[in-house]
Amino acid sequence: MTTKNDALHRLLLFALGDGLYGAQVSYIREIVPDQVKNPLPGAPDFIPGIINIRSDVIKVIDIRRIIPLGKERAKKKIIVFVPEDAHSTRFGILVDDVYGIMEVPDTVVSHLDRSDAKIQNNFMLGFMKISLDTFLHQNGRQFAAGEDDLVWIDFEDLIRTITDGDQADSIVFRLTALFNPQYLLSGEWKKNAGKMKA
Repeated sequence: MTTKNDALHRLLLFALGDGLYGAQVSYIREIVPDQVKNPLPGAPDFIPGIINIRSDVIKVIDIRRIIPLGKERAKKKIIVFVPEDAHSTRFGILVDDVYGIMEVPDTVVSHLDRSDAKIQNNFMLGFMKISLDTFLHQNGRQFAAGEDDLVWIDFEDLIRTITDGDQADSIVFRLTALFNPQYLLSGEWKKNAGKMKA
């Protein structure tokens, strides 16, 4: 019989800014190279435009247009999400690099208590230590223990919240807490809340 402690979480590992993140693959439809985006009139600043993938229109979200992050990399990719239903708007998020899928045992995850109101606000499900270098140089998707910090993101919550224009101030705060927590101390994040408004 399989227990929760025996569970494996299949996480897509990616980089954005100076951080290493993971997202559950069940929310991800595909990954495509960054490409020229067609501007979308009236879209908020964080949506630089749309792309077409096999006749599907994808709105691209660029976190860098909301908060400052580390240096951009050349291998940028767009992670396209599974839509909630056939009629939902399709979204993708621009990231600096994608490393592949790692099967992470539940026993190595430091889960956050999502019942805590403060923790509900940060899009994080948990943390773990991995070795990205070991993972990248092995065959397969096995977990590789190490000293690199990996943040497990609740992509479903992130996309649902970022596309809700009524929560501009809280979204900027939550994204900053996730992707650039040091920036919160400066208070500059408040100025960027206006960028979330269409």
